[in-house]
Amino acid sequence: LTGDKDKYSIAPCEDKRYVVIGLSEDILVKQIKLSNYERYSSRVREFQVLASQEYPTPNEEYWNSIGMYEAKSKSGEQM
Repeated sequence: LTGDKDKYSIAPCEDKRYVVIGLSEDILVKQIKLSNYERYSSRVREFQVLASQEYPTPNEEYWNSIGMYEAKSKSGEQM
């Protein structure tokens, strides 16, 4: 989550990774963009998008599923 395309996270493929993005007001999500510029790394295949009105949440029941998605096996940006 940085504009620098040369910075990335190195993690074993079997690790589950997650990102929390906090916003100061409600939004309507129209599009999600994934970017991968690393040539020799594994890529995201399946990912789930969740939303919540508050964070941290008291428990998992406060998360609402926006959907499950499958990324294409390619470098660059995809929406």
